[in-house]
Amino acid sequence: MAIAKVVLVEDEKSPSTEFRAQLKKEGFEVTACVGGFDALDELGTHGADIVVASTNLSDLSGYQLASLIKSNDRTSRLPVMLLAKGDAADQDPFWKVAALADAVIEPENLEKDLKSVCTQIKNLVSKAQDSGWQPSMVKNLIVPSRSFSSANLINSYGGLLDDLLIERMVARVIRTLAEVIDPRKKFVDAYFSLVGQLFSPSLLGLVVASADGPWAAFQLEQGISQEGFDKLVEKLTKELEVVGDLNLDMRGELPKAEGGKAFEEIEILPVLQEKAGKAALVFASSEKNAFNATSKAFMAQLQMQMAPVVQLLMAKHEIEVLHEREAFRAAIDPLTGLYNLEFLVGFLQQQLLFSFRQRLAVGMAIIDIDNFAQINDEFGFEIGDVVLTTIANRLLNITRSSDLIARYGGDEFAVVLPNTDIAGAKILGEKVRSEVERISFVKGQGARGPKVTVSVGCSNFNMEDLNPETILRDAKLALQQAKEAGRNQVATQA
Repeated sequence: MAIAKVVLVEDEKSPSTEFRAQLKKEGFEVTACVGGFDALDELGTHGADIVVASTNLSDLSGYQLASLIKSNDRTSRLPVMLLAKGDAADQDPFWKVAALADAVIEPENLEKDLKSVCTQIKNLVSKAQDSGWQPSMVKNLIVPSRSFSSANLINSYGGLLDDLLIERMVARVIRTLAEVIDPRKKFVDAYFSLVGQLFSPSLLGLVVASADGPWAAFQLEQGISQEGFDKLVEKLTKELEVVGDLNLDMRGELPKAEGGKAFEEIEILPVLQEKAGKAALVFASSEKNAFNATSKAFMAQLQMQMAPVVQLLMAKHEIEVLHEREAFRAAIDPLTGLYNLEFLVGFLQQQLLFSFRQRLAVGMAIIDIDNFAQINDEFGFEIGDVVLTTIANRLLNITRSSDLIARYGGDEFAVVLPNTDIAGAKILGEKVRSEVERISFVKGQGARGPKVTVSVGCSNFNMEDLNPETILRDAKLALQQAKEAGRNQVATQA
């Protein structure tokens, strides 16, 4: 039995017969492809443990092939080794790095020591397997419902362009949806509007079977039968293991109690399967064979990219549930009513992961009350508490509904700013600083209270570091700069 499957991609004019023979001698199953499109077709049909490709191919370059594989979250763990061909001057230095190939073998190394190259292939396969990679994972994921051929370049390039355009359209939909997570009605309206502009089946649906409060939203065309709709809901309830009643949000035309059209084609695409709940996208048509290859490519792209949005939806729902349960008290600072540090870190970690996947900015601001200990000493702890609660309420009024505010410490607050760069965080910081400076505090019976100012440190998300402690640390460093500059300042740490 072969130790692993190698998809070997070479130009048919210059095949490495000796290298292929050595691979087979080492125990590999070798599938040879004469171009990048043939390789894509092979991967999508049968999968692979590793791709070994020449950089100089007749259709796609090896770098383009590697980039197509590595830029997909679902296939990025598939190892890719490139065999450099031609002069070094002919190789684009940008793609040599940006293609993210696991190894690039120079011509002289391939000629000198085939055995060591095979050993390197074994190591790459072993590393991928240790990370959980299986050959079947690549099937139908790179280019859903497509058939490619290096012998038919016009159709292959057209199909690839279709897929890249669909990926771009779906990414735009996802970015927009991420900005309207709350309230849920607004999100559902946006989902049906955005997706419906691009694709309009007889039924468009989204099901979120969270452990607490499962719901589903459907948009239907006119004339769908009630019986057919009820069977679909029953099927969804069973497949997603919905616990309790499914709360239905119906849009468009309601099903017909008598007569009406049945569903001839149904696609239920899971987007999330976690302990917290499951979710799926639903597409159905009253016509047979209504979903062609392009439609299925669109649905598959939406399926691949919706998971982080649904996770945010469920996180928002968990927050709502917390308000109604005892656990809410554990996440809330009792004095100010804001979230506490523990909840802040958990939310921040989830937000950074989502923003990393969508390449979206995240800003952070830490607000420190200047000389707060002195205020307590001079005016008493009761006035100190008034200062804290007043600033907390002012922060709630200044920030957006998508922002998260927490009490970070005794005299500090933190604000997480989704989809906000460092410049936006600084604008928020300056607004907070000036608003607090204008507040007039009193000490009983009209006596003048303390003059309160704040210092603000701002930072933003470094896409290379998903640790929430990093963005918090950077904001603290900026805060220290603001303090050292004389307090009542806003400083940034990019």
